[in-house]
Order: sequence, then structure tokens, then C-alpha cells
Amino acid sequence: MKKVYSFLFAGLIAFISCGCTPPFTNGSNTQIDDIKLIEVQNSDYTYTYKTQDGNIIFSNLEQQLFFIDGIATITKAGKYGLVNKSGEYIVEPIYDYISEFHDGMCAFFIQDITGFVKIGYFNNKGEVAIEPIPADLQLNSGYSYDYNFYNGIAMYRQPKTYKYGFIDKDGKFIIEPIYTWAEPFKGNLAPVTKGDKYGYIDKSGKLILPYKYIFADAFSDGLAAVYNGTRWGYIDEAGNYIIQPQFGSFEGHDGEEVANPFIDGYAAVYLGKGQAYRSDVHKGQFALIDKTGKILNGKKYDSLNLIYLEPMKPSYEARLGDKLLTLDTKGIILKEEKY
Repeated sequence: MKKVYSFLFAGLIAFISCGCTPPFTNGSNTQIDDIKLIEVQNSDYTYTYKTQDGNIIFSNLEQQLFFIDGIATITKAGKYGLVNKSGEYIVEPIYDYISEFHDGMCAFFIQDITGFVKIGYFNNKGEVAIEPIPADLQLNSGYSYDYNFYNGIAMYRQPKTYKYGFIDKDGKFIIEPIYTWAEPFKGNLAPVTKGDKYGYIDKSGKLILPYKYIFADAFSDGLAAVYNGTRWGYIDEAGNYIIQPQFGSFEGHDGEEVANPFIDGYAAVYLGKGQAYRSDVHKGQFALIDKTGKILNGKKYDSLNLIYLEPMKPSYEARLGDKLLTLDTKGIILKEEKY
């Protein structure tokens, strides 16, 4: 469906989409599991990273580091590079933006004088896997699309034609840019449109599910949210409704109507009618459901929003009476405070 991805860049999904600050308090120590470094937030809100024996690897960084495949994006003097857990530069900080790694690849941007960028990709060794090509993207414009790789395929929007296609990890088109909108191949099918209705194509570009949906999302956890004009439901890759249309809409980043994906077997839904805006509170009208449509533990919330406190690590922010809760993807309370 038509979305504006305000995660444009690194913190992309993480911080802008949730409208929140990092979940660390002044002076806290946080273990970063995959790199075995200790993170310390300093009194001036910068970050220091050290080994367990106290050896400082990074100091006074303005942003947190999130290591994926042993490599993290880092900024210096407004430019982006890549570092490993030993503090060595894998890629010098000379780029206008570098994304987080996803599916073994990360995007890098080179901006021209118009503000538009060329987009290329590094592999997880810091090598240029795809040379930069012009893309319909502008830094700091508030608009982007999901250019990450999923299952070896990335979406690409062509300048001038503004059409979407798909490339492989060699940068070759496996599906030409002919669609007016598309979503990534997070499963075996991807939603696309050439007009006012959405359908699903396979990785050869063959139309598998016809153009009949008002809105359609990418598959996640085996199901995709589709909109019939009044309600959202969830289908499988054969187009069968697993959960019949019955849910209202959430507010997207540009005010559009969206639904939440299934993650780890559950999805956040709005039980009311119409659209629930991000700041809305509707008593008992939000819930996590399983793949049968059953409400998890019978628990209903007054608000429920999908957030990313770290890249690629989703959670939920919920209101319940005078409590503000942070939940993991299976509804377990991670943090509770007074609202």
C-alpha cells in the first residue's frame, strides 16, 4: 500500500517511526549481546563502548551503535561509514548515508546538488556489491521507500518514470520497473499496483493474486494485511482469508490508513471502526491477535502502536488506563510507567 517510510535512514525505522527517544537512561550500562561490548550513556548524552575488561573501543559518540553481522553504521562530521567491533573502519565515513544491514547488504547514498541520491550496496564485508545508480530518493525529504534486501531481492524506484521494480544482489533487474507502487518480497509474493487496485506478483513478475484489493501490504510471518475499503483482514499466499476483514485502520506516517503486520505470530489490531490516529486513545479498542484472530490473553488496550527502539527489533507501546507499557512482540511487558 502507499506508505511514506520516514525511517529514511539509519534510525530510520527505529526512532522516527516510533517518535521516541532511545530506551537508555543517563549513565546506564547495556549489554549488546551480539558484540559483547558494554554501552554507557554519558552525562552529556553521548555514548561510550568498552569491552568487559574496560578497554574503550568507541568514546563520545553522538549516536548509538547497532551491530548487525559484526558491523555498525557510524557517523563522523555528518558523513557515514562502517566499523567493526574492534573499532576499525571497514568503510571510511565519506558517504551521505549508510543504512543498517539487512539480508547481508546495506545501502549507501551519494547525494548530488539537487538533493537526489545514487544508491549502492555494501555486502557484510564492506565491499561494494552493487555500484551506485540514480534513484528516486532525496535525503531529509521525509519521503522514502523500503530499499532493503529481503530474500535476496530489493525494491527500486526509477527516477523520472517513478516506477517500481526489483533487483537482485548483483544489481540486475529481475522485474522491470513498471509498477506505480510496490512493497518488498518479504515472502514469496509482493504487492504491486498499476492502477487503483492492488495484487500480488511472484519473483518472476507473474501476477498470482489479481488486482482486487483497495490496499495490500507485504507478507510477514506468512500473512498479509489487505483492505476491502472498510475493514482490514489477513490473507495467506493463496489469497485465502485466514482472518476475515473486521479491523479498523491505524495512522501511517503520512496520515494514510495502514494495518500492522504479523510478527512472531501476533499482530496489533484496532477493534474499532474507521481510523485510529497515533495519538488517539480508545478505551479497550486495541489488542494483539494470533493467526486465528483470537485476542492474546483476552487483553485489550486503550492504544497500541508498533515501534522500533532498535533497528529491526520491533516492540509495542501501549496505553492501559494510567499506565504506559512497552511490550515485546508476544505481549510480554518490558517496561511499565505512569502515563
